[in-house]
Amino acid sequence: MPAIPFFKDATPREIRLMRFFVAANGAVVVFCAVYLVRHYFDVGLRRPWLMLALLAGYFVADFVSGAVHWGMETWFDERMLGRAVSIAREHHTHPSHVLLYGFLERSSFGSAPSAMVFGPIAVATSLLPVTALTYASMMVWFVVCLCMLFGMHFHNLAHRPARFAILRLAQRLHLVCPPAHHWIHHRQQTIHYCVVNGWANYPCDRLQLWRALERLISALTGAEPRADDLAWQIEFRQTGILTAPRRKGSEAEPVADTQPARYAGRLAAGGMP
Repeated sequence: MPAIPFFKDATPREIRLMRFFVAANGAVVVFCAVYLVRHYFDVGLRRPWLMLALLAGYFVADFVSGAVHWGMETWFDERMLGRAVSIAREHHTHPSHVLLYGFLERSSFGSAPSAMVFGPIAVATSLLPVTALTYASMMVWFVVCLCMLFGMHFHNLAHRPARFAILRLAQRLHLVCPPAHHWIHHRQQTIHYCVVNGWANYPCDRLQLWRALERLISALTGAEPRADDLAWQIEFRQTGILTAPRRKGSEAEPVADTQPARYAGRLAAGGMP
């Protein structure tokens, strides 16, 4: 196994984007926290309702992590999202490599969609009259954005034995996604997308939510789910190199500036999980 992951090197533009989205999502977290502290005594929400709102936020955060994961693996490719998709694909061919990326990569994966979606929602919520409902809603947005800031960190806990007893206990209680639960996704990559605690996987997979959304999107747009990923996996098996799928009438395109030639041989020795 190589000492560093295959897409460790980021361009200056990619670093700036990662920093921007992590900072933006951090700002949303702070904005929600200030609102919650400021209006805590105004609302007077009882402790059981506060706990219910926190648990709801933790469930929604897990669902959002699954939606991001599903969207990334089902509809996007390197030409759309570049290095982010490359890292996601490497994570399936070499699962342990995901542990070797830095804070920016881990935090920007969830921070980008979180800031773009829940930032405007949090602002809109703050403009409404302060009630128990708006306060509970803001608590949900706070928990979601905080979990998405550390979404890949939750995910990485499911890729290795936890070092601390408190984390091992949290995994046994399913408060944090346990490795055995997440590894189902690595054996069958179209289920168990949710990675914060895994709670949302049970209703999503039982109701076949992701397949229903795929059928709906395909009917509306004509796009085929995982078509690019299937072509990419065939390309990987044939060449042993992480490349973008072949386009009609063109040669396979290497992922620009992210696949150093010195790693090609090591990739060939890898293989699908």
